[in-house]
Amino acid sequence: MDWTTFRFCAVDLDGSPLGVVIAKAAFLVGEDRIPRPHPEPAVIREADVPWEGDDPAAVPLRAESDLAFRKDQADVVVLATAHAPGGTAVPQFDVEVGIGRHRRVLRVFGARQAVYRGPANPSLKKPVEDLPRFTDPEPVRKVPVTPWAAYGGTARFRVPGTDTVVEVPCPTNPFGRGYCIQNSPEGLDGLWLPQVEDPERLLTPETLVQEIGTPETVPWPALLGPYGRAWYPRAAFAGVPPYDAPRVRDLVRAQADSLDPEADAAAIAMLREYEPPLLAPEFFQCGAPGLVFPRLQGDEVFLLRNLTPDGYLVFNLPGVRPQVVVGEGTEAREVPVALDTLGFDTESMRLELTFRGRVVLESPEAGGAFLSRPWSVTTEGGRGSPEAEEALREEDGRTRGI
Repeated sequence: MDWTTFRFCAVDLDGSPLGVVIAKAAFLVGEDRIPRPHPEPAVIREADVPWEGDDPAAVPLRAESDLAFRKDQADVVVLATAHAPGGTAVPQFDVEVGIGRHRRVLRVFGARQAVYRGPANPSLKKPVEDLPRFTDPEPVRKVPVTPWAAYGGTARFRVPGTDTVVEVPCPTNPFGRGYCIQNSPEGLDGLWLPQVEDPERLLTPETLVQEIGTPETVPWPALLGPYGRAWYPRAAFAGVPPYDAPRVRDLVRAQADSLDPEADAAAIAMLREYEPPLLAPEFFQCGAPGLVFPRLQGDEVFLLRNLTPDGYLVFNLPGVRPQVVVGEGTEAREVPVALDTLGFDTESMRLELTFRGRVVLESPEAGGAFLSRPWSVTTEGGRGSPEAEEALREEDGRTRGI
């Protein structure tokens, strides 16, 4: 079968120079539910792909760039529309993604809104606002499972004592619906509620209104597609690579030393205590909450429930793994690779499997030799050599010697 390949050099979180290899394959799942090599080969994305237009910052992502230098777990990304069982419109129903023993269930609702109810007892000197009310969901046959249908969006907030209304984007998904930070007519009236939720964390009138400035308490959107880098909690894993933290810390301390000790005492104290946030491996995972799994073998049973018009779609993943060899003859070295991204589009029935491997180079200068050496990507016996399997178990895709 054909593999689309790419390699590049990077610096790992601990400062080690890396050579990274990527091998990607595309399959078409036929009516017999057997994945076969797709007539259109896989494309390795060097940039993010937005849902629409050409500005990834203006809309959610449909697909994320493939050029991550590490993924310690496996992302599962599904582009799908939720279909009510039997095609009959109902107020709510569940959908499911299953891979091997892992399951992710979401609940789908018809259109519904929040309604402001006013003070529970207007006669009080300081009346307490009553909880908002949720309208009953309307019957629905299908709902695209996109960030626009999930929790999030932009909240309206009336500044107390004024007529000024400001808009505040949701830290977990600025493109969704249901985000509210004020129990007021401005904050609630006309507020559409999410149509896709986590059934174990359903939004209620008691939990609808969120505290502003506390992203750790804001609900996460229930998604099947990629999760934005700037969305909490993924954004909390962004930061300075750990190997570079001492340099950044020294720069901040130097800035503190340049300030006026009397006029800038508070700023100096803050800068001298500053610790830069550290980039963590979790930042590189683009799977939505509940769709980031331990390593996948690539031969698991893949199941979708109520995400196609037929109700159930079940098939076995193809069970192939590329064997990647860099160099020739006595200089040849196999690079262990792992399946770390699975993408499936229910409309086109296209399945994409992305394998990634990393080697620690002897020095940064060795990057040129790594990129210039001949290399090959083949499917030998379905899973690569036993040595590569052992390297994956011991070092999780990272080996030395090249």
